[in-house]
Amino acid sequence: MIHIEDSGDLNWINLYRVACQSASLAISKAMLQQVDSGHARFVDLIERGVPSYGVTTGLGKLVSAELDDVARAELPANMLRARAVAIGAPFAKPVARAMLLIRLVNFLSGRSGVRSELCRYLVDRLNDDFTPWVPSLGHGMAADAIANTHAFQTLIGEGFVYGPDQQRQSAATALRERNTAPLELSGREGLALINGVCGAPALAMDAFYRLDELLGLANLVAAVSLEGLAAPRDAIDPVVGRLSSEPGIGKVIDGLRKHLNHSQIKPHKLQAPVSYRVIAQVHGAMYESLGRLREKIEFSLVDFSDNPLLDGERVLSVGSFHNQHLVNQVEHVALALAHVGCLSERRLHRLLNADNTGLNAQLAARPGLDAGLVVTQKASIDLAARLRLLAQPVSLFTSETSDGQEDYMSMAIPALTRLEEMAGLCRAMLAYELLAGVTAVRMRAQQPGDGVLAVMDYFAPLVAPLERDRPLAVDVETILEHFSRSAFIDLTR
Repeated sequence: MIHIEDSGDLNWINLYRVACQSASLAISKAMLQQVDSGHARFVDLIERGVPSYGVTTGLGKLVSAELDDVARAELPANMLRARAVAIGAPFAKPVARAMLLIRLVNFLSGRSGVRSELCRYLVDRLNDDFTPWVPSLGHGMAADAIANTHAFQTLIGEGFVYGPDQQRQSAATALRERNTAPLELSGREGLALINGVCGAPALAMDAFYRLDELLGLANLVAAVSLEGLAAPRDAIDPVVGRLSSEPGIGKVIDGLRKHLNHSQIKPHKLQAPVSYRVIAQVHGAMYESLGRLREKIEFSLVDFSDNPLLDGERVLSVGSFHNQHLVNQVEHVALALAHVGCLSERRLHRLLNADNTGLNAQLAARPGLDAGLVVTQKASIDLAARLRLLAQPVSLFTSETSDGQEDYMSMAIPALTRLEEMAGLCRAMLAYELLAGVTAVRMRAQQPGDGVLAVMDYFAPLVAPLERDRPLAVDVETILEHFSRSAFIDLTR
């Protein structure tokens, strides 16, 4: 059981435990009283005639439309219907659970004007595994509003959730199965639910873990290639890390040296190509980019991200829902990831060059008769081109809607969801490189470093030596399949 006593209790570890491990949650009475105090202040302001966007008025371009009491009562639920337009495959279940928790904790500040009843309802839904089904395509609205609509309309019995066997189930059915009535919203609770930043940090946390694992894979594959090329160790000497102010460089060098420990392979040349000498710099930049992404996510967990903002006697119309800092870091991660993938393709090309390796050209068993592995690099060029296209800054493709009232979108969710496609391309490129690296190390017939030897032993019964040309797609697909297996992932650490 995780107890939230103040907003600082929503830290990275607790978010992970609730979102990914389904830990139970409890909120302190003091925090719930703070929520009710904020709600009471908000109601008082409205009763005194203070106008409030999305409560006494319409939304977007319709902000000038003043609502009567009947329309005000209908508006909270109605706005959770009108914006559920996303399509496609759903966000992963941990992402959707993280969205619920992040939004909940933002409410605990008391500055959103919602009731503690809404907070309690969210806690109960998290604890009984009521997880929204949030489609992943079509999120071009300001902040995370479309994603939030799909997530939180489920509280009023509309939309869909994850049901038995991870299939889509109507939220109304899921609530009935839990003997729970749909929540009746009041005041600005509809706007509070669709507003704010929770989809982006939830997706970013999921991306962080996936890409952190991918970076470990990239380091291991690079170590195999270093052995395949019989590259000198100068570029990964510990002094390089000590002389750099960038912590990621030393971190990558330490990992590579661990994989190469006890190697008996002698350098083929005095100096390796640049693509082998800058592994620590390129991979180190990715390491640091992920660290900064985690920092921005952690800020997002506790920062107020609603609109309007309740501040004492004032109701302020603000832009706190626009987390440009997080979005910019996502773009930085995409660029760093693209460099990791493109460097892999370049190392692969060098592995096929007899002058660089001292081995058979194209790593062919029978040069001339056999083509060897040349086609793997040609395939990787396709993936590199796609990777470069996806690395373009998606967030700059912002537009305007609502006749110009909403004229700058963060594009956070499109920027984040494209990272998964980029990661898939990068993994495939690393699979091509690993096949060539393993082949080169086998040709050397010398003992590689400990980590590389473990990889060789792992794939020995899975990928046969290349004694003559054969269709290589099966080998690459086998390697890709095992990239996601826990036994192999352990080798990357």
